[in-house]
Amino acid sequence: MVKFILGAVLTAVVVFGWEAVSWTSIGWHQNGFRSFRDESAVAEVVKANVTSGHGLYLLPSMGEAPKVATAEEKKAFQDQQARALKDGPYVYAVIRPGKGEVSMGTNLTLSFVRCLICAFLIAALMSQATLSYPARIAFAAAAGLFAGLMADLPMWIWFESPGRDAAVNIADHVIGWIIGGAVLGIFVGKDPVAEP
Repeated sequence: MVKFILGAVLTAVVVFGWEAVSWTSIGWHQNGFRSFRDESAVAEVVKANVTSGHGLYLLPSMGEAPKVATAEEKKAFQDQQARALKDGPYVYAVIRPGKGEVSMGTNLTLSFVRCLICAFLIAALMSQATLSYPARIAFAAAAGLFAGLMADLPMWIWFESPGRDAAVNIADHVIGWIIGGAVLGIFVGKDPVAEP
């Protein structure tokens, strides 16, 4: 049990470390960020038009036609929504319209806790498998690939996230868990035993 816990904690440390390097030094995430031509003007429009405070906003909103609308009015509303979606602009954004407390310490702590929970989950799965050391690394890498396919690819499929960003995020997960698997595989897992 001590090896299991130590392996998970060390794995969380190295995955957290990889993510820090990935986000602060490599620049491959930031290279996909775009900016507005006139940020002040956009900020004023955003502040003047938010409806519910901090949250996810979608433009066009893709709402529903009023319940009292006639069949023709509902059809016209749906056609207008489809045209707006096709013609753009399209926006899927997290918006905080005013001041907010941004705590790097809190964010780093939560990020490490997330890595720790993931490391324990992968350790629990790996502890049940009979795998050679390279296969343990591949097992953890597959978990990273699974995370990317489940978390990042839907953003490309449904919300028009650029394919480049989806690919970078998925690669980030895979690399992180290859490194994590290299550490975790030392501590967790059963070695295959040749049958006599």
